[in-house]
Amino acid sequence: MNKKITLGATIALIIISVALTVSVTMVVAMRYFNYTMDKVSQRQAMFDYIADVDKEVRRNYLGEIDEGALRASLAKGYIVGIDDPYASYLSAEDYKKETDRLLGKWTGLGLETVRLENNSVIISAVHKNSAADRAGIQKGDVITLLDGNDINTLEYSQVNYKLNFTQKVKLSVTRGKTSIAFEISESPYTITSVESRMIGSTGYIRINSFYGNTPQQFRDAYKSLKEKGAENYIFDLRNNKGGDLKAVGEVISYLIPRGTYARRVTTETSQDLVSTGAYEITKPSVTVVNDRTEGEAELFAGVLKESKKTSIVGVNTAGRGFVQEYYTLNADGAAIKISVAYLSLASGATLEGKGIAPDVISEMPSELKNKFSFLTEENDPQLIAAVATLRGGTIPTNTSAATTQTAATSGTTSPTATTDSTVTTK
Repeated sequence: MNKKITLGATIALIIISVALTVSVTMVVAMRYFNYTMDKVSQRQAMFDYIADVDKEVRRNYLGEIDEGALRASLAKGYIVGIDDPYASYLSAEDYKKETDRLLGKWTGLGLETVRLENNSVIISAVHKNSAADRAGIQKGDVITLLDGNDINTLEYSQVNYKLNFTQKVKLSVTRGKTSIAFEISESPYTITSVESRMIGSTGYIRINSFYGNTPQQFRDAYKSLKEKGAENYIFDLRNNKGGDLKAVGEVISYLIPRGTYARRVTTETSQDLVSTGAYEITKPSVTVVNDRTEGEAELFAGVLKESKKTSIVGVNTAGRGFVQEYYTLNADGAAIKISVAYLSLASGATLEGKGIAPDVISEMPSELKNKFSFLTEENDPQLIAAVATLRGGTIPTNTSAATTQTAATSGTTSPTATTDSTVTTK
């Protein structure tokens, strides 16, 4: 039997519905208002405190105040005070450099160094098309003089500062038994963040960072190795400190099927990170990581592992899973970098404080860590483990390393290293 609802009952239901909606809206609004007022009160208390400090200093301080330096110090202090381990304050100049770096651009001399146990300072990398590269400086050159000073009389921090922050340097190096002098000035260059080569039938791709130009460099490297007949791949992410979230997303999209692979989570929202590529890797791969594999590099390793596209070799990664963004300060063009979200994999696993655990544990002996740039598939225990994992063979726990040609120091090379690497499978 059908029952008819009277007009009065209908109006009553509408009124009740509207009343409930208004009530819920009012509760939410009041909560937001109270939250906002709490924040306003907290901000006012902070401003009052700083105003008290400023008043007493300006009234009693004997010296002159540099207003620009004072503002910068206040901003730096604020960032330190929020206890965000990844936050920082950047001057306008530093912010410009940082935005360029994330695009894959840099201005400098274009070389990197390491100091070995015998205190020799060796060129460990020369960036393509940089001032150092154009001058003819080579990886493995041993620095003997820097701006006329014997390298042995300088602290390594002094050497790094000169090579990273001065516009022009004079340096002398030994290459074999030959001594060569250079004078180079900083200039802009494009950062090469991807290196590749064939190791037998394996395509080896090292990704140093994830910058704006990394995806194209990766695609070019991958296609080249594929054309050379690569039967499988090694992705080396050791010492990769991350970079740009969009850039790593583009690389991931090249290797896994379409679909959600991770999430960017804030206090209020959860944004799916989605692969949009039409291509995916179909051949076996191994990804090599260490405890200096961070951020976006950890995301790469974790996503490929969850997608069953790779096995992880090395040690547990750093566990840096927060996302930072930059906000410019209108007063002077400076900027702050703060954490605004965290990353979680499609499974829900988070990276912060946990990292990515390896499938095959392979540790780098401490005596080889500083020689990392000069190791090859013949004497790099972790790379040897990666190759063995791909080929399904026995992973050696004792690797007799061939002579590591770090550089020629008065015609000699670094000692042959015999390494004991811990290798276990999970």
